[in-house]
Amino acid sequence: MTVGNCMKQRVVSVSASTTVQEAARVVVEKGVGTLPVIDEQGVLIGVTSISDVLKVFMPDFVALMDNIDFVHDFGVLENLQAKDMREAAWLTIQDIMQPPVAVEETCGLLRASATMAKHRMRDLPVVDKEGRLVGIASPVDIATALLAAWTSEATS
Repeated sequence: MTVGNCMKQRVVSVSASTTVQEAARVVVEKGVGTLPVIDEQGVLIGVTSISDVLKVFMPDFVALMDNIDFVHDFGVLENLQAKDMREAAWLTIQDIMQPPVAVEETCGLLRASATMAKHRMRDLPVVDKEGRLVGIASPVDIATALLAAWTSEATS
């Protein structure tokens, strides 16, 4: 069994020129946590995540704090409004995207799972031989496909 057999073929993606603000809207409207970044030919050129987008909106000092347990409330920062986010309007996905980690659709499920674990990924972009994005697989997609194969073999 390959990752191409269990991946989701409908993938929400963005271009490198998409603004972070637009990407935030996509995340909210589509309910996705990973946004593959593709070029005009559909080739995967990067990946960004809901965490990367959130970092743009988070106060800088949060990343510098080792222990936030003593902070019970961030006060006025908890109520940031769209007008407070003007900086994000000019940042593009190219500014925050990570290098792509992907597997080809012919990749075996155990290798796909190991790739996700090694890179601590929530979703794994799947590409064809030319590097074009053709799908995305979650740990649940991969694990259920593996379990289905193993349980069907056990009953055979």
